[in-house]
Amino acid sequence: MIRVNLLPPEYRKVDGPPVGRVVSLVASAFLVASALGAWGYVHFGMLAEEEGRRAQLEEELTQIKQQADRSQALLREFDEYQRRRETIEKIGTSRILWSRKLDEMADIIHNKGDQKEFLVWLSGMRSTSGRTSDSPVGLHIQGLCGGSLSNLSAFNYKIKETKEFFDDFTRVDPPAGTQKLLDDKKWPNKAWDFSFILDHKHPNWREKQGQQ
Repeated sequence: MIRVNLLPPEYRKVDGPPVGRVVSLVASAFLVASALGAWGYVHFGMLAEEEGRRAQLEEELTQIKQQADRSQALLREFDEYQRRRETIEKIGTSRILWSRKLDEMADIIHNKGDQKEFLVWLSGMRSTSGRTSDSPVGLHIQGLCGGSLSNLSAFNYKIKETKEFFDDFTRVDPPAGTQKLLDDKKWPNKAWDFSFILDHKHPNWREKQGQQ
């Protein structure tokens, strides 16, 4: 059966949109609202938090870089001081420290307080030219040794057996001297007038042997 609506358009019943279209519109609106909400959360929430963390990390990185630069500067300074130390040590090994040898000789003569074992007192101590190719320089000592010749021999032997002192030398003259009388009011009243020469090794012999 065919129906014909003869009413004017303004009096006709308006048909609603299709259900499918309405559902699509609602779903689209929901998706748009969800996307806007997610964007707002990310932008105003997570992004602000991450920016704060980034600023903190950048500040920590700046501090670490400053510490690294300071460490590098200290390392360069340490290397420079090490280089200077090695230079000074090389200079020291190529020089004879006569002041140290004088102190060591004084310790031998003092003999830990037992001076009567040798009864030695020096009248002169000086460097001299070497006598052999193995010894470019020597140490010449002069003095008196009271008592018998055995005292002078003991002193000569003590020089050779004192490793700290004699390591720098190759040889020392044998004990010999001339006995002379002293003033009667002095003790001992006679002594041996002696003169020893100690042949010194090359100044850098320790460096060549890898010693300090």
